[in-house]
Amino acid sequence: MRSDWSNEKDVYIPYSTHTDPTLFSVTAPIPISHLPHESWLQRGGRAVKRFVIALVRKINQLLGLALSVLLLLLFTHFLLNFFGISTSLFAYWIALLSAPLLLPFNNLSPPLPYGGYMIDISTLIAIVVYIIGVTIVRQFLKVLVN
Repeated sequence: MRSDWSNEKDVYIPYSTHTDPTLFSVTAPIPISHLPHESWLQRGGRAVKRFVIALVRKINQLLGLALSVLLLLLFTHFLLNFFGISTSLFAYWIALLSAPLLLPFNNLSPPLPYGGYMIDISTLIAIVVYIIGVTIVRQFLKVLVN
């Protein structure tokens, strides 16, 4: 098969040829001093945006911590009621701390007796509602930041 070029040797450049640009002074990068500067208003707006994002992320972390403490307290209350432990000072302290959290769910359903134990359904419903509520708020905050 014949090629259309008359002289193929002129078309191909060997690998060892010098390939530096000939107009280096024209294609040099622009110095930073010649670039347009950002105004103080833009810099302040960017700083406020970063601060708000950091603040929302910290609130999200604190909500996660609060949910962990809340669940620990409610599970402890559930277990103490399950085993019928109510005379110790620790059980009184847990009942005192968890009473405001369980107030909206009091008498929602009666406790179920099960083989000598008492299953407090209201506490379990409160745990599920708090998990769902805090998870929805945390996901909203994540969407707000991103």
